[in-house]
Amino acid sequence: MEQNRKGFSQKNVFWIAIALAVLGQIAWGLENSWFNTFTYDEITTNTQPIAIMNGASAIVATVTTFLMGTLSDKAGKRKPFILWGYVIWGIATAGFYCCKLFPGEFIKCLMVVVLDCVMTFFGSTAYDSCFNAWTTDISNKTNRGRITAIVQIAPLISGVILAFAGAVIDNYGYAVFFISVGSLVSLTGLIAGNAMKDAPDLRPNADADKEGVWKQIFGSFKIDTFKKNKKLFLVLCIVCILLCGFQVSYAYEMIFANQYLGISKTYATFLTAAALPVMVIASLWTGRLCDQSKGTKVLCIAPILFIAGCLLHGSTANIILIILARVLLYGGWMAIMVASTAMFKNLIPEDSHGRFEGMRMIFMVMIPMVVGPEIGSLLIGSGNVAPIIYIVSGIVTVFAYLPIVFLVRMEKKEII
Repeated sequence: MEQNRKGFSQKNVFWIAIALAVLGQIAWGLENSWFNTFTYDEITTNTQPIAIMNGASAIVATVTTFLMGTLSDKAGKRKPFILWGYVIWGIATAGFYCCKLFPGEFIKCLMVVVLDCVMTFFGSTAYDSCFNAWTTDISNKTNRGRITAIVQIAPLISGVILAFAGAVIDNYGYAVFFISVGSLVSLTGLIAGNAMKDAPDLRPNADADKEGVWKQIFGSFKIDTFKKNKKLFLVLCIVCILLCGFQVSYAYEMIFANQYLGISKTYATFLTAAALPVMVIASLWTGRLCDQSKGTKVLCIAPILFIAGCLLHGSTANIILIILARVLLYGGWMAIMVASTAMFKNLIPEDSHGRFEGMRMIFMVMIPMVVGPEIGSLLIGSGNVAPIIYIVSGIVTVFAYLPIVFLVRMEKKEII
């Protein structure tokens, strides 16, 4: 059986990675979309708690990834964090419906935020810090683009599965949906988590052991760290701006479909599912280009597709044109995510994979999920969700070309 340079069976790594990635993305997809919709449908039509929930969970995710990623670096182990993180992550997901059982709208809204943060802590421990660090541990610059593409396809597979979420909710309610997904996440953690192995060359980080976890974490913010990793932080700035634009509309996408387009949850999920084939092609194509050191070219072109999709989406109510808009929007988004993630992983210092996943979370989760949904909430106000959220998504993304210009100039200097 074919082995990679670190002695792993590529076939076994593939199936473990795809299982953990798919169920992890199903859980995150549920949180990012259906927790919002559940809150709007069952608790309050005020969108401000949704924005607060997204922002609070993003902050928790970032702090958790820094802390648990650094702890896994120090321990020289990813497996126990992934295994038990998935199990408890699933339990927390299954229990989210309990928010509705508390008395009074304010308490219910408070519990929505609290329980989402609890779920996020275990999800970020398992997925954002340790699983992502593990995929870096077991790969190298010659195959990292393809492995990243495989992991990034996971949201697409989860999207196909979640396409049936609307039908489940319409027919059986949120409780059945949350419990079903949570159970699958826990079961996957037990099976795949037990089957996985840590990279054989993964060793405890001596600096983390000597300096202490918190000193290592805060050391990430030293000026010297930024100077030594200029290219890495330019890549993070590019994807941060894109995701800020993405989150302006994404946090309210299902509500937009229900309210503005007037279609049920069952059919609304298929609007995005229609773009899945293009997203798969974009992901695999981008992964191959990244392994050929062409990630920067992708970052120059893909935002144009995303911006075009956003502007088209915000200027029409025609279902066919909206599907076309989502093909452009999600195709561009997927290409950017694969390219930026693969480039980021190639640029991470060798002994700090877990710790730098925390830095990634600041730029790819915390800032976008605080800024994006808040912009969307301000645009919506107390009225109905309107197409303007997509127009603004596209406008915000235009600013990604500022760091892209600097990245291109830096790479030209490297060639010279």
